[in-house]
Formats: sequence, structure tokens, C-alpha cells
Amino acid sequence: MDFPRTSPKLYSLRLRNTSPTPPRCHYDVFLSFRGDDTRKTFTDLLYKALIEAGIHTFRDDDELPRGNDISSELIKAIQESRASIVVFSKDYASSRWCLAELVKILECKRTVDQLIFPVFYDVDQDDVRRQTGSFRSAFARHEERFDRGKVEEWRAALTEAASLEGWELCHCHGGSRLESEFVQRIVNKVLHQVKRRLFVTKHPVGLDARIEELKSLLKGGSDGCVIGVYGTNGIGKTTIVKEFYNTIIHKYEGGCFLANVREKSKQFNGLVGLQKELLYELQGKSHEIGDINEGTNMIKVELGFKKVLVILDDLEELNQLDSLTGRSSWFGKGSTVIFTTRSVCVLDQAKVDLRYKVKELNEEESLMVFCWHAFGNYFPLQSHKDISIEIVKYGGRRPLDLEVIGSSLVRKTMDEWKSMLEKLKKKS
Repeated sequence: MDFPRTSPKLYSLRLRNTSPTPPRCHYDVFLSFRGDDTRKTFTDLLYKALIEAGIHTFRDDDELPRGNDISSELIKAIQESRASIVVFSKDYASSRWCLAELVKILECKRTVDQLIFPVFYDVDQDDVRRQTGSFRSAFARHEERFDRGKVEEWRAALTEAASLEGWELCHCHGGSRLESEFVQRIVNKVLHQVKRRLFVTKHPVGLDARIEELKSLLKGGSDGCVIGVYGTNGIGKTTIVKEFYNTIIHKYEGGCFLANVREKSKQFNGLVGLQKELLYELQGKSHEIGDINEGTNMIKVELGFKKVLVILDDLEELNQLDSLTGRSSWFGKGSTVIFTTRSVCVLDQAKVDLRYKVKELNEEESLMVFCWHAFGNYFPLQSHKDISIEIVKYGGRRPLDLEVIGSSLVRKTMDEWKSMLEKLKKKS
């Protein structure tokens, strides 16, 4: 692996530029609302419910007059949120800052696939979509004060946002009890689609590119299919499908990641236990299952109309797939089943719709993984640069192998490093 002979500073900068982008999301939810309308009523109730549910929520508490544009802090908060809840109320469109927030939120929806949950609080969804009712008078004022292009941008944003699936709350149908139930429905939806993310890894080297490959593969397949992800042990199959789960789970009504299927299925009543786990994850309640056949029938009946994402990690035999998901047709239209395996034979037997072979890390990615575990950073010490490159050359391209080798050399002497290199050379 030929790195340029530059100063340690320039060398470290080169590797930093190739390191994974840090997570963008610092908030689960950004709350957009008209303060005068709902700050001390509905939005306050919703905010408290989200926080109590463990949902990290950004709410702008600044009630002071603002400048001509929304602040950079608000823009940053929107960009760093996984989802936005937009509370459309009677005077929402009267605020140019609310409208500017909405434009930014929709931009994030298009660029980073941010989720948007519209809430229509005592307003008609059609009034928001078409800018009629109270929204008409607000725009009549805007047209007198702002240029036409800006006003049309705001109108387009309202039309787009109000065309999304959301919730309508009209107090003519009930009082505070209805509002509390309404808030809980929103919280449950957010918990399901935003909060339930899997921990993947602290050091996702090369992960983004592999996720994009898998996404491209799925786009080329049918709407609802079985995908087999395969490769040798330690190559990163589990890491990839976990991150893939996190990136697409919001498109489904339910999701379930079943880990260690091969190991668990060998235990007493192991497959029955996995069936129970599957049903619990997708329905939120426990089920009594007598045997495998009863479990398969229950899965078909209970989940037959639900669009779900199911991932079975480390599949070894076809009967494991047949007992837990069969084919994606067991579930509602558009459901996706993904399983990881070391065996190409299982892929052939299962007649998967799509298959993805996990590639080894390239040279640069391998060095980054090794260095993180050996030095706590993505680049080596200058004194260890050459031997690090040599160790990676003979240490293989699998993340697990590089993690083990790197961790074993932490704070070791140069003689111990040389000894490790010799061992790796003999094995290769």
C-alpha cells in the first residue's frame, strides 16, 4: 500500500478525509409550531410526552422577536434531526419563520430522507394544502410584503407537506381526553419509525458505500422480496444489515431484527422461541405457541396484512427461514425479508429474489480499521506507519480479523509488533 511520504500532519489529514462521516443526527425529532397558537397548550403536551418516552426532541423555546431569517442554530437543529413534527395550527402560515423552517425541513426530506409527521391542529388539511381559510388571509398579507418567488416557495412547501400522511385533531369531537390519546398515537408512531434503531458499530469504515450498493440492489428488485446477504465469517454481514435496517425501517409498518438465528435455533424449542420473538417485535405483545406449525400459522394470520421488514441474522438451514418468514408473501404487500448466511447453498435452496455478496475491505479501509483498534485513531503513529501497513498487508481484509490483531497490539513494544508481523507472514 503506497502512501505518500509526507509529514505526519498531512498524512493524518489524508486519512481523516477518508474516514466515515460522523453521525448527522443529534435529535430524534425537531418540533415546528406557531408559538402563539400552541406553545403553552398542545405543543407543550406533545413535547413532554416525547421527552418522557425517551425521544430526544428539539423545541425552540425562544419567544423573543427574531430577525429577518431563521437562525443558523435552528437550521442546524433541523439538519441534525431524524424526523420533524410540523404542527399546523390556525396561524401557522402567519409566521414567515415557521414557513422558512418548513422549507428547510422539506429540503432535508429530499436530501437525507428525513421523516416528516404533519399534525393538523384544529385546521382542515385541505386548507393547508390549498392555502384556503385562515391560510388564505395569511398569504394575502405575505404577498404585500415579500417578493413573489419567496411566497410561491412557501405555498409549494405547504402543499407538499400537507399532502403527506398525518393526523387531524378537531376539538369539536372531544376534549382533553381526545388530545391526550392523540398525542400518544403520535408518540407511538415516532417510537416505532424513528427511535427503534439498532446499534451498529462505533467505527463504520466503508459502511456507507456498502449500504448504497444494497439500496441500489433493492431498487432494482420487486416491491417486497427476499434478499440473501452472504460472505465469510467476520466480513461484516451483520454490521451491514443492521445499518441497512436503520436506513429503511421508516418505510415499513413494523420491523424485526432476529440475531444469532443459527445458534438460537439449536436450543430446545429454539425455533418456537424465535417465532415468539418475531411476533412480539412486530405486534408488541406476547404469544403462546405450542409448536413450530402453530407458530407459522400464527405469523401468517397475525401479520398477513402488515408491511414489515424482517432481518434474520446468521441463517444456516432452509428450515429456519421456512419456520420464521417463509417468503415475503407471508406478510403484507411490500414487505421485505433479509437474511445473512455463510452458505451459498441456502441462497440457492431459498430461491431468493436478490443476493448481495459482502466484499472484503480495500487496503485503505483495512488500515483504518486496524489503526483504530491499535492506536484509537484512523491513522498510525509515524513511528509505526511502515509496520502497520505491512501487518495489514498480511492480516487479511476482514474487519473482525483486523480488530483482533489491532487490539492485541495496544501498548505493545516494537519487538512484539515485529513478532506479530512474522506470524502473519507465515500464515499467509
